[in-house]
Amino acid sequence: MSRQKLLRTELSILEKCFPKNCDGCFQIVVSSVEELVCRFTNSKNGTSTIYDLTCNISPSYPVVMPIWISDSEDKYIADLVGELNMSEAAGSSHPLLSKVRYFISQMCEHMIVSLPPQVEQLFSMAAQQGQDSDSDNMEEDIGSDETLSDGDDVADGTDDDGDIGEDMFADEDLDLQADDQPDIGGDIGIAEENKAILERVRMNTRQEYLGGATSGSIAATDRLMRELKDIYRSQNLKDNIFSVELIDDCLYNWNMKLYKVDPDSPLFEDMKKLRSAEGKDHLLFHIVFDDKFPYSPPFVRLVKPVVTGGYVLAGGAICMELLTPQGWSSAYTVEAVIMQIQATLVKGKARIVFNQARGEAYTLSKAQHAYKSLVKIHEKSGWFTPPKDEG
Repeated sequence: MSRQKLLRTELSILEKCFPKNCDGCFQIVVSSVEELVCRFTNSKNGTSTIYDLTCNISPSYPVVMPIWISDSEDKYIADLVGELNMSEAAGSSHPLLSKVRYFISQMCEHMIVSLPPQVEQLFSMAAQQGQDSDSDNMEEDIGSDETLSDGDDVADGTDDDGDIGEDMFADEDLDLQADDQPDIGGDIGIAEENKAILERVRMNTRQEYLGGATSGSIAATDRLMRELKDIYRSQNLKDNIFSVELIDDCLYNWNMKLYKVDPDSPLFEDMKKLRSAEGKDHLLFHIVFDDKFPYSPPFVRLVKPVVTGGYVLAGGAICMELLTPQGWSSAYTVEAVIMQIQATLVKGKARIVFNQARGEAYTLSKAQHAYKSLVKIHEKSGWFTPPKDEG
C-alpha cells in the first residue's frame, strides 16, 4: 500500500468510527493529510472537560512519525503526549491508528470511563480495506494484461493518438504537489520576508528530525513556530513597538528590540536622547527558550543599554514574577511577555545610564546568577516588594 493510500485509509477509518458529531467521549474534529485534531471529552457531575490533541502529519509519513501536541496544562496529558511522540509504533502496519488507540485507552483508564466499542474495530476495518485494496489492484493488473495482449500502444504509456495519457500517474503528481507546498499555514497578514524565515526554519527543523539531530523538543518547537507566526501577524510588530529576530535561525534563541515605551515616561525621553547622542533607537533583549517550553518560562535579559530601576537586576536579568517557575503559565504568549516587559520598565521608572563606568556592562553570567538568586528569594518569601538589592 502506498504512503498516501495508507494515510487516507487510516484517516477514513477514524472519521467513520469517531465522527465530529458522535455522542461518545472521543471525536475526530479535523482530518486532513497534514493535520488530525482529536477531542476527548470527560463528562462528570453535569460538567464537561475537553482535551484537544493535534497531530501534525509529516509528508514523509510513515517513515517520519507524526508530531503530537496539546495546549492542556494537565500534567497527565503532557506526559501522554510525550509518550506518543517518543514511541515509534514498532511493528504496526497502521501507526496512526495504533497511536490513536493508545491515546483513547490511556485517557479512558485515567478518567475512569468506558472504552468506546469502536476502538476494537479500528484494525479489523483496516484489514478489510486492505483486502479490498488488494482486490482492486488485482483487477487493475488483470485489465492491464488484457490490454497489453491485444497489442495496444498503452504498453509504452501512450494513448491511441500516440500522446502520453493525461491521467497517467495523476495520483502521484497530486501527492507530490501537496507534499511540496510550504507547511507554514495561517500566513495571512505576514510580510513576505517573514514568511521566508518561517519556511527556512521549518525546512531546517525537518532536516534535523530526519537526521536525528534535534534541538529542543517537538512540543516546544511546534509552540515556538506558532508563537513566531503570531508575532509576525501582530499589530504591535507592524506598529514598530518591537521587533524580533532568530539568532542563527534558531527557534530557541531570539533577539528582541524594544523601540517604543509610554511617551509620558522618563524612559521615553532617555530613548530620544539615546537616538540623538548614539544613533541607537531601541533597547536590546535576549530571549532563550528551553525544551520544556511552554511549560517553563523563557530566560529574558536586557543586553544594552545599561539602565537603573525598571526592575532590571545585575547582568540585565528581569525581576518579573511571570518569568519565574512560580509565576509562569503555559497560557502566556511571547508577545504578551514582551508587552509586560515594556510596562514593567516604565512602572519601575527605568532610566538609561549614559555615562557608563567601566565594568557596568551586562553579561550573561551575571544575569544568570541574578536570576537564580531572584528565584530563591521569592521561593522563600513570596512576591512582596523586596529590598532593592534583592530585586
